[in-house]
Formats: sequence, structure tokens, C-alpha cells
Amino acid sequence: MRVDGLPGNLSASRALSAQARLLRIVMRYGFKSRVHASPDIARIRRSVDRLARLAPDQPFGVARRPTTLAGLPAEAHARTGRAPDRHVLYLHGGAFCCGSPRTHRGIAGRIARGVDAEVIVLDYRLAPEHPFPAAIEDAAAAYLELVARGIDGSRLAIAGDSAGGNLVFALLLKLKELGAPMPSAAVGLSPFTDFTASGDSFRLNALLDPLLHIRGLPSVVQAYAPGFDARNPLLSPIFGDLTGLPPTLIQCGSDEILLDDARRLHAGLRAAGVPCDLEVWPRMPHVWQAFASFLPEGRLAIGRINAFLRDAFKEGGAGQRAAAN
Repeated sequence: MRVDGLPGNLSASRALSAQARLLRIVMRYGFKSRVHASPDIARIRRSVDRLARLAPDQPFGVARRPTTLAGLPAEAHARTGRAPDRHVLYLHGGAFCCGSPRTHRGIAGRIARGVDAEVIVLDYRLAPEHPFPAAIEDAAAAYLELVARGIDGSRLAIAGDSAGGNLVFALLLKLKELGAPMPSAAVGLSPFTDFTASGDSFRLNALLDPLLHIRGLPSVVQAYAPGFDARNPLLSPIFGDLTGLPPTLIQCGSDEILLDDARRLHAGLRAAGVPCDLEVWPRMPHVWQAFASFLPEGRLAIGRINAFLRDAFKEGGAGQRAAAN
């Protein structure tokens, strides 16, 4: 397999760390076979909470504070003693029905420290209590409030993982529709971008993926978007008009059922003239970056994200323009 955008020491032949091998085993036998094979929302929520407890994380040198954004609770992370003028709006994953700022403190804190930015993790409304388009409305309201505070696009980026990665690109399409200023950059970690599940990796990686089970998809779709057209670009961004979106970095594991969601989004962005890098990491499980406290590959991946965001903030000007309708 060609590994796009990775340095030579992360080639497909690179041996997995002992920590990564152990994490794959725990995910496969502790979660995929017992929980995700026959999921319901309550089981998924308990699963995410248990996975989060595997990596309790408060990165060194980072201060965390509760805050609100567009009337919603959130957590803000920044280097201790710093009040940075760079900002990242982070949209957490969790199948649209679980997860919270608490479950993503490790990723947020490491990005805040590595980019010297304030990273705000939004506690958006969750399905099924608040189905589509509630989460996108919350994300858009939060982003537009940051803009209203005087934070222009050159000092603002958005990032998210899994379902939060879906929301990143749905939010960009929504901003484009509104004619709002675009951020300077976007980052998607194992983004779920196709509600139709038409990518070949849903079938080819069904056994390889150590965490996600294809049987769980109907439960997620029914909880988040009951009765909606799965090809709606705000649900499946790969079917949207991607022109005018900001420079993007996508990371995904080679064994994930969501691999083709990442590949097809990357191809669509490149075809639309959007600068986009895709990193396919050999045998990494879904959102492995969340386990950076003990996983070397997690720390390396977040280092790549930080380098991308630092470069994007230096370039700046891309975020100054308003999106074309």
C-alpha cells in the first residue's frame, strides 16, 4: 500500500510498537467483539467512556479551563501561562451520540501545546436526544461566535475525529453556504464522511479493523439522521461541492473500515483544487491519536498535526477570504 504524506520511517513495513499491538488486542476483544458487534446507544456510550479511561490524560505544561461558546459548554486548553492568539475549534468524536470534552483532553492538550494555540473542545448536542442537524448547528454557532469575537480566519482552524471529523467537513460546507469566512486549515482524524457506506473498505477491512464493526453503522445512522437522505452533503461531505475549502490534513489507519471515507474525501478535495494531505498509517486503529499518553505512534501523529497547523497559521491569508457561494 502506498502511504501518502508519511516520512520514510513510517513506511508500511515499519514494525508496530508493543503498545500498539496491545491496544489492538484490547480493542478487538474488549470492545469490537463484545460491544460494537451488537451495539445500542447505551452500550456505545459505555464503550467510549471505558476506552477514554484507558488513556487518562492531562498533558504536561497545559492548562485547562471550562468555558462557554454560543451558549454551549466547552473546555479550553492552552500552554500554561499563555494567552495565544491562535485558536482551534475541536469537534470530538463518538458516533454522534457520545463523547465529550473530557474524552478528548489528551488530543486537545497536545495540539494546544504543540501549536501554541487555544484549543476549544465543544460539548455539542448529541443524538438521539438531539438528532441531525443539531450538532452542525452547534458547531456553526460556535465557529461564528469566535469570528464575531474578532478572531479572523488566519488565526482560526478546525479539527475533529471520527464523527467529529464528519462535522468538520459538514461545517465547512455550511460556512460556504453562509458565505462566512473560512478557517486557515482543517484536520480530520479517521473522518466518517459517507453515510451510504459505499466505500470498499467497509467490506475489505471488516475483519481487519480492530475496533469498528460494520454492524454498528445502522444504529449510528438511525440515531443521528433518521429518515434523512444519506447523500445529503451535510451528512456525507464527500458528495458536496468541496471547492473553496481550506488546506486540509487527513489521517487514517490502513485497517480501518473508514479508510475509503478518508481516501475519497482526499481525492474530492484534490480534484476541487484544495491543498490536502492524506496520511494512511500502517495498522493504526481508529483515532489512535487519543492514546498518545502511552502510544508512540499517537505522539508521532499529533506531531504531524501540529506541524501542519503551525505552517497553516504562518501562511495565514487563506483564511482571510470569504467562501464563494
